[in-house]
Amino acid sequence: MTNQRIFITGGSGCVGHYLAEMLIDQTEHELFFLVRNPGKLKFNFQKRPGVHILTGNLQDITPYLDLLATMNTVFLLATQWGGESTFAVNVTGNLSIMQALDPQVCEQVIYFSTASILDQNLRLLPQAKTLGTEYIRSKFLCYEELVHLPIYNRLTVMFPTLIFGGDKDKPATHISTGLEQLPRYLQWVRWLRADGCFHFIHAQDIAQVLMYYLARPAQEFRQFVLGNPVLSLNQAVQELCAYFGLTVPRWQLDLTPRRIAFLMRVARWLGTQFIPWDDFCAQYRYFRYEPVMNPSRLGLTPCCTTLSELLKVLGVPPAPQDSVHPQN
Repeated sequence: MTNQRIFITGGSGCVGHYLAEMLIDQTEHELFFLVRNPGKLKFNFQKRPGVHILTGNLQDITPYLDLLATMNTVFLLATQWGGESTFAVNVTGNLSIMQALDPQVCEQVIYFSTASILDQNLRLLPQAKTLGTEYIRSKFLCYEELVHLPIYNRLTVMFPTLIFGGDKDKPATHISTGLEQLPRYLQWVRWLRADGCFHFIHAQDIAQVLMYYLARPAQEFRQFVLGNPVLSLNQAVQELCAYFGLTVPRWQLDLTPRRIAFLMRVARWLGTQFIPWDDFCAQYRYFRYEPVMNPSRLGLTPCCTTLSELLKVLGVPPAPQDSVHPQN
């Protein structure tokens, strides 16, 4: 693969750090990282020549219009999770970058959306547009506009599920923080059963998938959900309890949809604030997607495929081998 000019947004985030490390160490491509705050970068961008740090944000890409027209590949990882600039960044900013690309030069755009806007058949989930958070609604609106872009046939859209990751050299994702508190919560959660399922994936495994498709530019529009095989809520509780040396009681309270609705009403009465998306998720529950993309499907070695492997990679210690399970 000949050397390329690659433009990357979101390099200061968790996935961005794993990807940056691979791009710098494993390729000789000329790299352009657009970041709001270079001080947040933990990777060594001076490790080799051809790595450029551009200070700016997606709300105003005017200074980089000429540069974007020279790019062969673009990774759009940056996102705004909420607030007044959410739509300006997640919709207008991303679309502006893709519109500024030269279809005669650009071979591929890899754009990050979210699996939350898809149903179980990988079609758009209407409730995501009407009930979703600002982040989810912005991703939905941006996806709807992709078909109108001149580089539509060069697009690879990634829909990540729950992303974990981070270490001393990389920032942690939001859901990766506080995992050391899991044993305390499991003391109560293990007494409950609930229908539902989810996928997760480590940021390093996402970066592996991105590198794989970097070497295989899109010939037509394509999209993938990023995640490990589906895991039920009850399976997750059992695996986590085994990891931390806790037993799962024989008797468990079944959290039916009616009971969940009742508990949410009580929580509201006690002052907890819920949004429409919370109510929808409590009823929907089955965030399951088939197929999902991960390193194993591509013949690569994954960082982790189970919750136990994930916790070890994240540095969360398991129960000692000689620990005594608490009595029920």
